[in-house]
Amino acid sequence: MALMALACALALTATGARGRRRQGWGLSSSMSMSARDATDSSYDDDGGAMGDDALGLDYVHESLVARRVTREGGVLAEEREDDDDELDSRLASSSSSSSSSNTSWSEDFTMLDPPPALVVSNMNGDGVHGSSTHPKWMREMWSAQTQALSASARLELETKLQGVPDALKHVKTGELLFVTFGTASVKDFVFNWVESTKKLKLEPIFVGALDEEMFQLCRSRNIPSMLLTGRSVLEARNTQFIAHGSESFKKMGTVKTKFVEDLLDIGVAPILSDADVVWMRDPRPVFNNGTYKYADILISTDCIDTEADRSDTGACNHVNFNTGIFHIRPTERAKAFVAAWKNLVTTSTIAWMRDQPAFNILTRDGGIHPAVDVPKHARGLAGYRSLVYVANATIRMGVLPNYQFSNGHTYFVQEHQKYHVEDGEPYAVHTTYQYGDSSSYAYGKRERLRQHGLWYVDPASYWSDGKFLTISAKGSQVQFDGDSAVGTDPDAYVTAITRHFEEDKIRRVTIRNALALAKALGRTLILPEARCYCDKIWNTLRGCRALGAETAHLPYACPMDHIYNLPAWFGALGVEFRHDGFLKDERVPETIRSDVVRVRVGVADNDDDSAHRTVNLEPGFDAKTAANALSAYADAAVIEFDRLDDGVFCGFGDPEADADFDSRASRALASEQYFCFEEAYIKQGKPNNGEPGHGEYQPQVVERHCGQPESSMSATSMTRGEVSHITREPIACSCEWAYASPRTLAQTTCRSSNN
Repeated sequence: MALMALACALALTATGARGRRRQGWGLSSSMSMSARDATDSSYDDDGGAMGDDALGLDYVHESLVARRVTREGGVLAEEREDDDDELDSRLASSSSSSSSSNTSWSEDFTMLDPPPALVVSNMNGDGVHGSSTHPKWMREMWSAQTQALSASARLELETKLQGVPDALKHVKTGELLFVTFGTASVKDFVFNWVESTKKLKLEPIFVGALDEEMFQLCRSRNIPSMLLTGRSVLEARNTQFIAHGSESFKKMGTVKTKFVEDLLDIGVAPILSDADVVWMRDPRPVFNNGTYKYADILISTDCIDTEADRSDTGACNHVNFNTGIFHIRPTERAKAFVAAWKNLVTTSTIAWMRDQPAFNILTRDGGIHPAVDVPKHARGLAGYRSLVYVANATIRMGVLPNYQFSNGHTYFVQEHQKYHVEDGEPYAVHTTYQYGDSSSYAYGKRERLRQHGLWYVDPASYWSDGKFLTISAKGSQVQFDGDSAVGTDPDAYVTAITRHFEEDKIRRVTIRNALALAKALGRTLILPEARCYCDKIWNTLRGCRALGAETAHLPYACPMDHIYNLPAWFGALGVEFRHDGFLKDERVPETIRSDVVRVRVGVADNDDDSAHRTVNLEPGFDAKTAANALSAYADAAVIEFDRLDDGVFCGFGDPEADADFDSRASRALASEQYFCFEEAYIKQGKPNNGEPGHGEYQPQVVERHCGQPESSMSATSMTRGEVSHITREPIACSCEWAYASPRTLAQTTCRSSNN
């Protein structure tokens, strides 16, 4: 919620800005900033070094004059500089020698001059909280403070490299360097990142170590690494895992920006990505050709509107740029920008002024202006993507396509790559927009990558050891009449949320029963495919889809963090599990995939099952009955039940065992989520939306839709998992709540095939 509020704050601070003329690519020494149209649509509960969330080497020279920014008397000015010619020559040489950059692309586009007059705000990063003209919620957000860095920490961050460190001597001047960074708390993600680069033979690579343990781990694996300057600010943190929004998370941003500054100073062109990024294709041919090769910076986006992004008309420019994937070239312009970026993160005491918000504030200062004119028929195509002037027109920046440099929503929820194969496989995915991390580990990120076959660091035993139990997909889903896909008609949201709740009701009790049986039989549970008919997002929904993703396909494959309390699945639950799709992964030995015993409960289905051994069980069985029936197949690799819905399984046959399991499973299966609908909100009269006659704008979603804070609504005895608010007349609350917990084993009414 704080990030959404920040978006509104940044947008409002741009109003009333006063204009003044700048010469060339000038930039005031104060690096004053605005954030016109800035919004924050990301939720990136990152930690350690998973951030707040190819090289175009023939840089254009107008009239053979290299434009550069240099600080002279507090002013950045344009001047002739032969060194830039030399730099570009070295960079071009590096590019031409790269086997990934030999593709020749057409360049029938026109580079544009920067705007002659810029709009510059008076906002310098701390101007909102003191103003009485802004809403109370905005003033409170901006007034949240954190302790300033100590003098010694600031001095450390100002220390310049004395030559090229030994750890970076394998990198040539001007060469593209794939970079990530992290503490030992995210070592699994760092090593997964490394494995993804190895699979693609992306090199050179480098890991910036934020603590000694991470450095030694990299050394033991022969991964190029060094301890980063400025890391001392992280040494006294309260927790090992650096959670999003914490004071340590902000401090980590100072080390990150210092790291980028150091790389640019030694002439390296980093392709920097957070540790929770997975590379899927080599991006250098894209970065090195077409319009993108004329950019100082290439940056990913939190925008989830793939249709708008494909049109490349700037419709996503109001959404946050995400520093989780970005490429920056060692031009003087870029160096000056990074120095200002680091300075803002380092000196600001505003709690949310981490590296990503600071990047967005600086780049939006003076507005966003076109830097290239491409043929109309080619707009949005590879090689013709837009460039813009940002940061008071001091740098050229390209925004990477959100369907090729995917965020956690476009890839895992919208599944753009599945429904738009014409766009090809993404180059990378960044595991943003997820909910399943804890203060000790990024469970949500890891399980999403596992579900999609992108987690490469599980040991061989993960795939081969143990015996397994699973449920057929059909047995954990509702077979709805008609087309399973949900349309986009005005009432589609009612259909979607109704299906979402009905299917979850069966799925949740089925998974509870499967966990209990897996425990009783000493097996590892393989989860069945889960379908979601309504998106999980912290904002209003349209058609049960996140705003900006209205064309997304429903249902989609549910990430675990959308429907469960994921951290509770580890430890106290006492049951091992594997993600859905596990048996389809080629890393699972064929001897396991082919060794399946199928259990039919009650009336058998009509599928031809001659290839499998089968066991029949009557509904109402307990764990002991199941164990006896399956005793002849104790060595089978996989036991698959066709159904385990409510009343089919009756527990362990021991009240104490039932109670113990219920207490553990209830935490894992508990999940609370609101679903607030734009269509119902309009019928409701759009209260608290800030329009005349509708009350002051309320940024809290539930309070805007229901008139009460989320905590108050959650504390009531409302019906969960059923449509109970949006079909009333009149509508008093345009939200519904999930999820209904299944009855305990002790409360289960067992049934036979006759009832």
